[in-house]
Order: sequence, then structure tokens, then C-alpha cells
Amino acid sequence: MTIPATTTLDLNLLQMMLDDIEDSIYIMKVTGAEITYYYVNNAATKFSGITMEQMGTTFFESNSSCMANYLYNKYARVVDERRTIRYEDGVKLPNGTVSGESILTPILDEHGNASFIFSVTRDITERKLHENTLYNYAYQDDLSNLFNRRYLLEHVLEPPTIYLMDLDNFKNINDTFGHQAGDSVLVEVACRLIEVFGDSRYTLVRLGGDEFVVVDSIPSAHIKETAEQLSELFHEPFRVDEHAVKVNVSIGIAERKHDETIQDLLKQADIALYTAKGTGRKRYHLYEASSKYDHVENFIHELALSQAMDKDELLLHYQLIYNPASAKAIGAEALLRWHCENGGYIQPGDFIPIAEKTGLIVPIGYWVIRQACKDWHQLKSVYDPSFKISVNISRIQLNELNFVAQVLQILQEEGVDPTAMELEITESTTLHSLQEVQLILGKLRHAGFTIALDDFGTGYSSLSMLTHLPIDKLKIDRVFISDGNVPLIAAILAMAKALNLLVVAEGIETSDHFQMLADMQCWGIQGYYINKPMPYMDLPTHLEIINR
Repeated sequence: MTIPATTTLDLNLLQMMLDDIEDSIYIMKVTGAEITYYYVNNAATKFSGITMEQMGTTFFESNSSCMANYLYNKYARVVDERRTIRYEDGVKLPNGTVSGESILTPILDEHGNASFIFSVTRDITERKLHENTLYNYAYQDDLSNLFNRRYLLEHVLEPPTIYLMDLDNFKNINDTFGHQAGDSVLVEVACRLIEVFGDSRYTLVRLGGDEFVVVDSIPSAHIKETAEQLSELFHEPFRVDEHAVKVNVSIGIAERKHDETIQDLLKQADIALYTAKGTGRKRYHLYEASSKYDHVENFIHELALSQAMDKDELLLHYQLIYNPASAKAIGAEALLRWHCENGGYIQPGDFIPIAEKTGLIVPIGYWVIRQACKDWHQLKSVYDPSFKISVNISRIQLNELNFVAQVLQILQEEGVDPTAMELEITESTTLHSLQEVQLILGKLRHAGFTIALDDFGTGYSSLSMLTHLPIDKLKIDRVFISDGNVPLIAAILAMAKALNLLVVAEGIETSDHFQMLADMQCWGIQGYYINKPMPYMDLPTHLEIINR
């Protein structure tokens, strides 16, 4: 049979079009159990190396035995099942390349058997390169090319041992030679780490600054020997602007012995690191759970807390104050929380005393007031325009020069009237300078702030405070509520009523507590029964307390 010239031209045109397609196209001929190459386009030739000269050959004649077996099994399945089969991408092939997504479609003859198989494979090399680039951006440190903190926290979940390294007095290099010289030292540290610990057993991480982490993925009885090896990396001086500079390192080591998470181990290694530094630097220390590290933890908290505001680690949670008479929330107490980058959530009892001792409570206190003002705008729209925010004020803050003026300026900048804010103090605030505190509270009250005496009843002279301080409200301490001392609570309520003071009962955790205070006509009720402290956007908007 003679093929017309026009048909030949169409076939040539079809082949030209197929050759212009970026996807790899393979057409295989099926003769019984034999599968042979019938057509490949240019993309297929570039990807697999199979050319049109090899048409008519089998997989075994044109490929290595491993590759031929892989291909034959893949195509034979289509012949046997006589249906289109899709193969996912990302499989490493026997020839070392990575497979693209393949769609193999059988061409059936009049008997329903496969006579040809039409295969389209998409080359994913560029996509994988792009994905690898994005992966590197996400998990690789730009300067050192080691893994970064994000990779450590997301992918290294339960390592047997971690070594936290910190360069001693690294700031001196930056100050003396400049940050570019400091960066070159950090790069050289990374190179030395890779040279000795660059195999698959170890994960190398630059946490940031001059801190590095070496993760050992295999439990080892030679932890101290590894620490010695790490120290030896710093025996040779570093070249900085033609100068030989000696750089020392301190190492904190944490070993996973129970169910510690990577966050737990980082905290332990951090404590061990500062212990090493505290004993003279250029040393290593292995964290021991049985040892007392209170002074080190306080020091670490102090350093971290000084940076907490800059790192946006501080946040406010709120606990609503409920008024039984109106059956609605009339205010909320702002409670400071700290989510430390390395240590997770730090309890207020662990960091507030440190903040007061170091004076950090002053800038933190101003941050709390400003943030509470910002949140008040959202809260008043949910609850009521008369909704009040309560903020705790420490003795250190009250003694701060121009405290009243500073607070008023913050409220003015945030567009909040002083009448919308309640300032809570404790009796201990007044012990050392009662007259000065009276004067400051008087100014604040005159400006429109509500003044509340917190933890009432727990001090030695609470009753005398009521006659000396310009206050508007008492907050009954939770200890009286948990004791269920009805006569004493009734006496406090009666006394407060005689002095024209409102009362808020704290620590209400059960329906019995709530009903007791409601029956006693307590003005405000606060506690877990109303809500646990939480971010303002998560606060309950509809409180059906009585019906619980």
C-alpha cells in the first residue's frame, strides 16, 4: 500500500510537534511478552539517552540490567492490567536520576490487548531545584550554610545528645575588627565543624550570633571525648585581617535520658553552657538533673528577659471580671505572659521577681500598659464601652520618676481615657514609703484611674491600709475563697460597703464558690469558673454562668 505524500507530511509534522514538547514521550510496541522502543521525542532522548537509532530494541538491549528490569516491570503492569497507570514523581531510578511523574496509557487492538503503550513523563529537575532552593531558604543559615534554628526545632525532635557552643568574648572581635571580620570567623568555625563532624551521624546548626549546636544522633558513652574534640577545633588561631586571633569556646552538653524534647534539651544545654562560662570559660559542662542550677537559671532568664520585648516574646492574657447583678463581664485583668524563644512558656513567678530585682519591670510595665490600651479598644467593642482593663503595678514602677506623667502620656497616645483603666497594687507596695505612695496614687486617682488593693487580707496591716490609701476597690485573695470562710468574707463585704469600696473576689473555681459570692451580693467575681486567662481574641463573648 502506497502512503500519499500528504500523509507523510502530516507524520513529519506530528513528529516535529512532539519533538518540541518539553515532556518526555515514549511509544513502546508490544508483541506478545516483548516490549520494544517504537518512538522517543527529543525530551525523552535528553532525559534517558535513548535515541531513534535504538528503535526496535528492548529495555534489556538499551539499558543496564537494573534499569531494564525496573522499566519492564513498570510497562508490563500496563500490559497486564490494560488500563492507564500513573506513577508518582520523586523516585530515585536505578540509573541515579529522579523520576518525573509518568502516565502510561495502553493502545488496545481489536481484541482488547495492548499493542502499544504511550508514555508521557514530566521532567521535574527544575522543580526539584526550586524546591531545594526554598528548603534551603527555610532551613539553612545564610552565613555558615549550616542548618538553622528552625530546622533544629522542626526536624531534630529527640536527639540523644546535643552540644551547645558559644564563642567566648566574641563581641570583642566585632568591636575591634568589625562585623565583617566577625562573620569570617563564624564561617571558619562552620568549616572546622564540617571537616571533623560533617558525616551523617551529626547535625550541625548555627542557632544565631556566635552560638552553634552539634547534634549526635547516636547514643554515646564518649560524650566528654566529643566535647574535647570540639574544643580542639579552636586550638589553632583564626585569621582576622592578617592577624592571628585566638578564639575560645564554652560548651554546654545535654543528654536525653527520659522523654526530653529538643526544647528541654536546649534549655538544659543553655544552663550547662552558662555553668561552664561561670567557672572560667573555655570549658565544657554536662547538665546533671540532680544538680542545683537556680542561680544559673536566674541569670539566663535575666539575659533573655532583657531582650524579650525586642523579640516580641511578651504577651498579655486576660481573665474576665463578672458582675452577678448585671450578669455580664464588666472588666478584665491583664496578666503578663512570657514565651521565651529557647525555654517555652516561663511562669510569671519565675520571671517577675527577676524583672523587679533588675529594674526590667519598669520598661516591661510600660509595655503592659500600652498593650492593654491597644487591647481595650477591641474589648470594649465586644463587651461594653464602660469595660475596664486592670493592670498590676509594682512598687518599683511606682517609685519610677515621672511615673504618673509617663502613664498618662501612653494613654493619650493610645486614645484611652484613664477612667477605662484600673491600677492594682498590693499591700507590700506601701510598706517602705507609705506617704510617697499615697501621693502618687492620689495623682492617679485624680486623673481618673480606678485604684484597687490586690490580695486583700494576706498582709499584716491590711485594715489600716484602707484608711490611709486613696483606693476604690478591694480584691479578696483566693485563699479566703478556697477556705470557704463565709463569716470572714461577709465581714469583709460589710466593711467594704461601709467604706464605699467595691469588692472583687478572686479564685472562683467552682459553681459553689460562684453561688456563695453571688448570694452575698459580691460586686465582682473572677476566677477559672468564669474563664482561664487567655488572649483577648479567645475570651468568651457570651457568659451564661448561672446556668452551668
